[in-house]
Amino acid sequence: MIKLFDPTEETNRPARSDSTPTSGATATSGATATSGATAPGGGTARLDEQVYLFDDRTVLAVNVALASGRPLLVLGPPGSGKSALAPNVARLMRFRYYAEVVTARTEPHDLLWREEAFRQLNDATQGTLQDPGSRAYFRPGPLWKALDPAMDEEGPPALRDRPAVVLIDEIDKADPDVPDALLDPLNNLRFVGPDRRTVTAAEDAGAPLVVITSNEERELSTAFLRRCILLRLRPPGREHLLKVARLHMGDDYDEALTLELADMFENESVATRPAASTAEFLDTLRACRQMNLTADSPEWRAVADLAMVKGSPDPAASP
Repeated sequence: MIKLFDPTEETNRPARSDSTPTSGATATSGATATSGATAPGGGTARLDEQVYLFDDRTVLAVNVALASGRPLLVLGPPGSGKSALAPNVARLMRFRYYAEVVTARTEPHDLLWREEAFRQLNDATQGTLQDPGSRAYFRPGPLWKALDPAMDEEGPPALRDRPAVVLIDEIDKADPDVPDALLDPLNNLRFVGPDRRTVTAAEDAGAPLVVITSNEERELSTAFLRRCILLRLRPPGREHLLKVARLHMGDDYDEALTLELADMFENESVATRPAASTAEFLDTLRACRQMNLTADSPEWRAVADLAMVKGSPDPAASP
């Protein structure tokens, strides 16, 4: 039976000393999971991988992806929290976690394995060349590790028998051939590996949850889109921003300043293009905290203009 995702159930469980999550069950909303870290200012700061605000729609999308075995394609502008979703699901469900940030140079097989060409050339030069397909001449990628825990020599032993979450971040940065080349491995949980050997999922390894993010800077093929469960993150509203701020800022939360920034965020996002993101809102709060600014400090507006609104100077005002 597939274990589904219930962030509320996970949050209510006792914290673990190793900061790793436990498995979940059914879908619920409005839940968060947190683990604190001491901030330079003496309060409590939380990284994106330590806290996430889950709503009904996001939890449902994760559960549909788990139940159907399809990748979860998360769409949205930069700074909307796409990349933070996968590590938080993995942490809460106590799954193994792997991530790959895609670039314009990423090749399809990079997500499966990478060849150690220089080592192979060096061994050939030294006369110590090993058999073709030797483990010394390739490095397993995130999808291979997810399918076969034995290929992950550095992972925590306590999670060795757990399924995996794989984050493929910013897939739209790659050549269009890259996402299309993943269709067969994701669909059949197998691929052709080094020395033309077929690699399949380990018998006792559960199917991984593959989370793929896109800023929609490049159009993805219809075939790839049809293979995925689509989750489009909506622009944050004022109440959502306030909840996110409370979760991320912890002991550093300043309600008066946060309310002022939320109002400015809402007004400026309507007036400017591109709109500000949740990440820029949090950056502004953190900067104000480090600079000991409050709602009574006149400087916070200038900080917000630089970090959140990113307003350009008015040419008419220049001397």
